Amino acid sequence: MKFYDARRAALLPVQHLAWIGDAVYELYARQRLVSAGASPGKPAHRASVALTSAGGQARAAARIQEHLTAQELELLRRGRNVKGLPRNSPEYCLATGLEVVVGWLWLSRQHRRLEELLEIIMTGGEPREG
Repeated sequence: MKFYDARRAALLPVQHLAWIGDAVYELYARQRLVSAGASPGKPAHRASVALTSAGGQARAAARIQEHLTAQELELLRRGRNVKGLPRNSPEYCLATGLEVVVGWLWLSRQHRRLEELLEIIMTGGEPREG
């Protein structure tokens, strides 16, 4: 698997970062549900969709915004403003911004930071110490 340093990863096209970020976010949400005892089926699928839909991702982005670094905020902004997004859907734009941040953190091997932000999203709490 190919990873990048943070600077080089930030130079990748926003659409690439969002594509990777969407997959990583989906996997994390499903793994979280399995760890909580969910079994594949309609209830788990509904819970997964609630987390990974544009609305769920937009709520997640709003939840972590105050915890983002300057670089992460810039990537979120770039993702929100990428061409080709339906401008009449602020949720979709914010969700894409989240996917860009997640994709960048994953591709630049900042996995501890990614887990910290995903923990805030999933629990609604503050980042864990350590």
